[in-house]
This record gives sequence, C-alpha cells and structure tokens, in this order.
Amino acid sequence: SRFIEKLKTRDLESATMTSNKFGIRIAASALALAVSYGAHAVTDEDIMNDHKTPGDIVSYGMGTQGQRYSVIDDLNTNNVKYLQPVWAFSFGSEKMRGQESQPLIKDGVMYVTASYSRVYAIDAKTGEEIWQYDARLPDGIMPCCDVVNR
Repeated sequence: SRFIEKLKTRDLESATMTSNKFGIRIAASALALAVSYGAHAVTDEDIMNDHKTPGDIVSYGMGTQGQRYSVIDDLNTNNVKYLQPVWAFSFGSEKMRGQESQPLIKDGVMYVTASYSRVYAIDAKTGEEIWQYDARLPDGIMPCCDVVNR
C-alpha cells in the first residue's frame, strides 16, 4: 500500500507487512465467526479437492492451481445466454466502495469481503445476510487507491 508519495521504500514495505497481518486477522476472525454460527470448518482435503466440488468454492481461483475451472456441465455455450440473476446484495450506503474480492462458498454460505475490511456471510440460495463482521481499521491508516478489500 502507498500511504504518502514520499514514504521511503523501507517504510512502505513495513506498512505492507502490517496491512497483510491485518488482513490475516480479519480472515481468522471471519473463520471463527463462521464456525461459531455452525458452519463446518474447511479442511485440507476440501482445499485440495476444490476444483472437483462445484458446490463449494473454498480457495481463491477454485483450486490450488488457480484455474477458475468448474466441472459443472449443466451450463454450456448453448444455454449460458439464458442465465438470469435470482438475487442481488448491497454492501451498503456510504461504505459502498470498490468491490474486488472473490467470494468463497461452503455448505451453501457465501463469504465475501467488502470495502473497509467488512466480511459478510450470505445465504447463497436466497441472498439473505446471515451475519456481518465490521473490522475497525487501525487509527491513522491512509489507504492508497481507495478502501477496497481484495
């Protein structure tokens, strides 16, 4: 992250490491919330087989190779034009900024991060919010390039 144009490279690297640690804390908190709400924990086997389980997406890129390939054959070049959205979800009012994260799905629950380090659990069938975690950003943080969460 770039905080101020004239930061020294060393300061920038230190800030990036702090930002990464903060992101890891958010992910760990989201996992703890998910488990406390009855979701099943993601196992190593789930991650290794992610590319084979189209009902769940438990890793970035749908598998360890990051290919984003799905084995779903119900959707193809002949019927993709008939796809229609069945629900929409808003990340809300003044905090609705850039959205760049890939959702993860486990046991019918979609987990997605939003701007300002917020995490949502959403029912994947209905689009209803199950819970939201709103992390408090560190005081004095000056994010570069908006407050999106990737």
